[in-house]
Amino acid sequence: MLMRIICLVLGFAFGSIPTGAVIARMHGVDLRKTGSGNVGSTNVLRTLGKKAGAMTLCGDILKAIVPLLITGALFGDPEETRYVVTMYTGLGAAMGHDFSPWLHFNGGKGIATSGGVILYTDPRFFLVTFATVIATAALTGYVSLGSLMAAVIYIIAHLYVIGTGRFFGWGAGRLTRTYAPQYKAEIIIIALIMAGMAIWRHKANIKRLLAGKENKLSIGKK
Repeated sequence: MLMRIICLVLGFAFGSIPTGAVIARMHGVDLRKTGSGNVGSTNVLRTLGKKAGAMTLCGDILKAIVPLLITGALFGDPEETRYVVTMYTGLGAAMGHDFSPWLHFNGGKGIATSGGVILYTDPRFFLVTFATVIATAALTGYVSLGSLMAAVIYIIAHLYVIGTGRFFGWGAGRLTRTYAPQYKAEIIIIALIMAGMAIWRHKANIKRLLAGKENKLSIGKK
C-alpha cells in the first residue's frame, strides 16, 4: 500500500506543474482567459503558435516520464510489480495535470500526460496513439476528436489483457508480462479510470462535436 501511495503522490506532484500556464505567462498571456481557457497544448498552439505548443506538449509528456523514472528506480525492478508502479505513478501524474493545486484544482485534459505514460511503457504503442490523434485532427480538423479516439484505443488495448494475459511492456518487438497475475484487475481498473478521466474532461468538447459547434484547429503565431 505504501508503494502505491508514494507512486500516486510523486506522480501528482510532477503532474500538477502547469506547463502550458507557465509558458503562456512567460509570453504575458493568462491562458485561462484566452481561447478555450484550457491550459493544454492545443490552446497554447492556437494562442501562441507552434513553438510554444510543442514546448507545452513535451513538458506535459515529461511530467509523466520523470516521476515514472523515479518510481521505477525506487520500486520498479521486480518484474511482477513493474507495471503496477507504472500505472499508479501515471494515474497520479494525470490527476495532477487535470486537477492542479496551482490552478485552484483545475487543469488540462490529461491526454499528453497520459501519452507520457504510454511512451514510457511501450514506444510502439505511443506511436500508434499519437498517429491516431494527428491523423484524426488532420482529417477532421478536430484535435478533441483525435484525443477521444486515443482514449478509446487505450481502453481497448488494456482490455486486451483480460483475454490474453499479456501486456504492453519492455520486450523487444513483443508483448511481455510485466506484472503478477494478481495485479491484473487492479491494472485494468486504473487504465479505465485514466481513460475515463480523459473522456470526462472532454465532455464540453463532446457536446460541441455533437452539436456541430466544435472549433477546428487554427494556429496562432509561429
